[in-house]
Amino acid sequence: MLKSLLPKLEPSYAKVNASFLESAEPGFDEVLHAMIHGGFTEIQVYPFFLNSGKHVHHDIPEKIRQIKEVTLLPHFGSLEQILCVISNDLKDP
Repeated sequence: MLKSLLPKLEPSYAKVNASFLESAEPGFDEVLHAMIHGGFTEIQVYPFFLNSGKHVHHDIPEKIRQIKEVTLLPHFGSLEQILCVISNDLKDP
């Protein structure tokens, strides 16, 4: 599903990559370093997490803390629009 969404984002962005922190490839560090070494000077990290656990509060910020090219965006679950998505999927009883 995620791979089918990426091409839809690319007209607005020069490059869109998905990465993972654990148990899947490509890894976050690998993708981030590839983008930096590929000459990207403005990188936005969008944590696709519903909840704000350890990855959102600690792991991701720690990985990008000293990298000037990177902006950390709010995680997916923190967005108010998520309530609209959920309510659109709910059916009246």
